[in-house]
Amino acid sequence: MLNGVKLMIKSALARIGYRVSAIPPAPRDPDSLVASGLAPSECYARFHSDCPIFQPWLGHGEFASAYEGVKEKTLVSADRCYLLWKFAQHALSLDGAFIECGVYRGGTALMLARMLSGSDRKLWLFDSFEGLPNSQPDKGDHYERGAFGDTSVEGVAKLLKPFAGSIEIKKGWIPTSFQGAEELRFSLAHVDVDLYEPALECCRFIFPRLASGGVMIFDDYGFPSCRGERTAVDDYFAEQKRTVISLPTGQALVIKV
Repeated sequence: MLNGVKLMIKSALARIGYRVSAIPPAPRDPDSLVASGLAPSECYARFHSDCPIFQPWLGHGEFASAYEGVKEKTLVSADRCYLLWKFAQHALSLDGAFIECGVYRGGTALMLARMLSGSDRKLWLFDSFEGLPNSQPDKGDHYERGAFGDTSVEGVAKLLKPFAGSIEIKKGWIPTSFQGAEELRFSLAHVDVDLYEPALECCRFIFPRLASGGVMIFDDYGFPSCRGERTAVDDYFAEQKRTVISLPTGQALVIKV
């Protein structure tokens, strides 16, 4: 009976100039075809290409426009930028401003500013714009004073000029530059300060002001050259009895629950 109804519908549509045909299935990529014939135990080992996993940070979807012009202004790799961008999307559903400590040339700030465009949120940016402060080798610090000093507050302000109404730039050394911002509350924090002492001071200032569900992302946590940052993050959150999630990208993540 069902087939008869289908034929009646097709005939009726044909009389007014329409033709009904099945939509062909979308072509499957080689790796999907390979995986469809594998035993479950083999599904993560045998593929057609060298790296078949989904890699949206290579320019998939709306991230492509969010990332435009960012690469030239940051040392943060595309995969780390992608994770930062996705957690910023999550943070939009929470109360609080965005904060970035360690701005360098403003690449990741540009991406976060685009995320906040059209909202009533602000992005707070903290950096000396003179490079890194004195390091503590006994804490695992690697860089010397002045490293990453090839930037300027004027250059970053120019880059972010289209978003000037939602940007606050605080030039100075952490934690002194936090003075006057004690009443702020945050939903997302991006910490990229490389060294033990400024990383510890960022934790002390930001985490108590982080919204429930808010996220702190530490860009350099897993890199050998930034062992001091990792030590500071581990020290602080061990005292807070909070979990630090180390990510394959080299970043670390803390979610306030």
